[in-house]
Amino acid sequence: MSASVTAPREVEKAVAHERLPTSLCVGFGIGSFGISILLNTTTVFFPAMMTTVLGQSAAVAGLLLTISKTYDAFADVAIGAFSDRVKSPRGRRRPFLLAGAVLSALSFIMLFAPPAFTGKALIAWMALALIVYSTGYSLFSVPYVAMSGEMTDGYEERTRLLSFRAFFISFGQIAASAGTAGLIAWAGGGRGGYAVMGTAAAAALAITMIASFFGTRRARIVHATPARIPRKEALKTLASNRPFLLLMGVKLAQYMAISMISTTKLLFLLNVLKVGYGGLVNLTLVQNLVSAVSVPIWVKVAKKIGKRPAYLLATATLGLLYLSWYWTDANISMTAIWVRGAINGVAASGTALLSIAMLPDVMEYDFRRTGLRREGVFSSVYTILEKLGYALGAGVIGIYLAYEHYIPTMQGKLVTQPHSAIIALYGGASLIPAGLVVISLILMWFYPLDEKLLRKTEALAR
Repeated sequence: MSASVTAPREVEKAVAHERLPTSLCVGFGIGSFGISILLNTTTVFFPAMMTTVLGQSAAVAGLLLTISKTYDAFADVAIGAFSDRVKSPRGRRRPFLLAGAVLSALSFIMLFAPPAFTGKALIAWMALALIVYSTGYSLFSVPYVAMSGEMTDGYEERTRLLSFRAFFISFGQIAASAGTAGLIAWAGGGRGGYAVMGTAAAAALAITMIASFFGTRRARIVHATPARIPRKEALKTLASNRPFLLLMGVKLAQYMAISMISTTKLLFLLNVLKVGYGGLVNLTLVQNLVSAVSVPIWVKVAKKIGKRPAYLLATATLGLLYLSWYWTDANISMTAIWVRGAINGVAASGTALLSIAMLPDVMEYDFRRTGLRREGVFSSVYTILEKLGYALGAGVIGIYLAYEHYIPTMQGKLVTQPHSAIIALYGGASLIPAGLVVISLILMWFYPLDEKLLRKTEALAR
């Protein structure tokens, strides 16, 4: 009798401590390279292209991004819930990865190599391109993130799995900022430069995202639970999941800060620090190379002191780094940019890895409380808040810059910006993101979920 009770626990314990094959971790992680290109290239270069090449105001660029992210909210929920219910020999999630890769590549051609439209026709085209972009992003990223909660039950193994994601994100960010900036400059800037960049980026993201589809073919398949509860009751259980709510609040503040930095970074480097596209290449290369090297260090730190304390350490460092940009001007040396890039790389690596590593823990906590397998729902909410944070950050900064009389230009031309616009750029590149980091620190301070609480929840479930 005792053997029949103990055996399932021993099997679960063995599964929880199973080490995933490195090839599978690489196959999963490489998909984040394409996601990083999708997210960062659009966030950094779409506003810059609209305001310095196509002659549109920062407010229009920000508004278009915000509208597309509002559409995202509906797409994410629908795709997440649908992927929870799909029955396929390839698993619930993987078929979506292939469709998302193809549509995402198409969207980049539409965004960065648009027809020679002007006025309302141009705005309508860009709105359509952003809808295609958002659909492709959702099709890939929502099921992709959900997979991380299904591939392993190991508390520490999740951090290891997602460290591969963080590693490829670092190199994706290099491609999305330094690589794309270099391509734009090499191709002569203007419409032609952005068209070359968009085509190359489309090819790169398609190849890596399709590689992830094939690279995860041996991932563990978790089928949907047959149990169903009323929608009202399902929402109530989500709302009562305190770790989930706190983690989502942390992510929203974090992504708003990242969005503001990303949206204003190029404009700040061009108009305030006067270091041009070369400054962006240098900053991004150092930041993301250091970030990639730092990933295994944060895995060890999290194992030693816990995910939450490690996240608090990384986030506090990032907040101080953001604040440091307030005391820079056109006299800054390239060495000072390198140092800031390195510190940013270390801290951002920790915040990115540890926050996403907590998401599968929240998924497991929900499963142990409710008996429901709904990783797609959690993934969709996570992705919505990611995009909402990026949209709010870009939208707020776009409106703020327009209000402070930032002067848009065409064909990459730079003009002397008014003092009010320079102050706004300092706000978007330093002070406001630093304040948002403080908010995320406060929320994470109250985050309760760790391995001990998961085991306790397991005991109660039995």
